[in-house]
Amino acid sequence: MESLAVYGPSIYLGPAVNIVHLTAMVTFLGALLIVDLRMLGAGLTQQPTAAVARDAQPWLLAGLVVLVLTGIPAVMATATLQYSNSVFWVKMYLLALAIIYTFTVRRKVAFAEEGRFGSGTLKAVGLLSIVMWLSVAALARLIMMIPANTFEFLVG
Repeated sequence: MESLAVYGPSIYLGPAVNIVHLTAMVTFLGALLIVDLRMLGAGLTQQPTAAVARDAQPWLLAGLVVLVLTGIPAVMATATLQYSNSVFWVKMYLLALAIIYTFTVRRKVAFAEEGRFGSGTLKAVGLLSIVMWLSVAALARLIMMIPANTFEFLVG
């Protein structure tokens, strides 16, 4: 993968991809948080949760698509280091779990009619979403900062 990395000899392309990746992350997390905070009873409380979720959905999807499209070349640039790093694998497993959760459980609860789920369910779903996605973001930043074998007991 490293030999296929799109960065090549350019000193500008790598940072540009990272800037777009971070911008997409902010867009994605912003769209996610506005709905999750609404489920927690904060934020846009004058609007139904489903309306907030519907309005945030295009931003959430666009952010995720751009994150994937820019994340792949970012990983390609350091593929060997990433592959052998247990922090990277925990992040990837958690990322897969968070995507599945977001587009199944969270989506069903967020788009439900008011009153279909109790406030405890809304709060639990929103809080778990926030914890999972902030964990993915934190692990992404920590991949090269903490020892590569930190989570070997989890991923082998």
